Amino acid sequence: MRPILAFLLVGLALRAASPEVELSPLERLQTDAVSYAEAQAADLKGTFVFRVARPPMLPRVPPGAKITFQADHLSRRELGGAFFVSFRMLVDGRPLGQVRVDLEGTWTGKLLRAQCALPRKDVPLPDQLQQVDFEGSPPAGAVDEFPDGYRLRSPVPAGHILVMQDLETIPVVQSGDQVRVEVVSGPLTIALQAVARGNGAVGEKVRLELLSSHKSLQAVVSGPGEARVQWAGEN
Repeated sequence: MRPILAFLLVGLALRAASPEVELSPLERLQTDAVSYAEAQAADLKGTFVFRVARPPMLPRVPPGAKITFQADHLSRRELGGAFFVSFRMLVDGRPLGQVRVDLEGTWTGKLLRAQCALPRKDVPLPDQLQQVDFEGSPPAGAVDEFPDGYRLRSPVPAGHILVMQDLETIPVVQSGDQVRVEVVSGPLTIALQAVARGNGAVGEKVRLELLSSHKSLQAVVSGPGEARVQWAGEN
């Protein structure tokens, strides 16, 4: 027998003699929890690493019963820090309640930090903000770039990591402004003049008062001094 052929035959024999070890239900549950968290983080910016913070507790089941798990939900949307994955537990195909796996997520990526103190209602200039490297559990709602159409809701001190709670949309319609509102009914569009009775950013609803009839209606802000409403819709 040729040496190469003999080597291949020995390799196949060893593989057949050492079958893949099957995970226990507890091990499988923990693996599934980490995989589920990784799937939820797949479309998020940055990189997440998850570990099991505490082994889960499983109820007693009859010997030989088939145990399966179905991922249900996360305890919170933020995947940095402590959270848990909730599973439905089935024994021989019948539900036996919920079990949870406590995880801890570590995030690596970039966050946005204020270079200097910034006043409320301000839209920072590029040189007033800095992207910084971060590893750990980021603040809830942290951002890595300043979104268009937003401004600061309150004053921000130098060195502060910006989060969505610090921001608010910029109104392009202010209370008292005259607004051109398009009323759409099927193929027909009618333009009317109205007065805003509230503030609204693009995409937000604002209450308007028609100049011709003084009737009020809700319309969606479509731009500075402009709004649109579907006459047959919820408005």
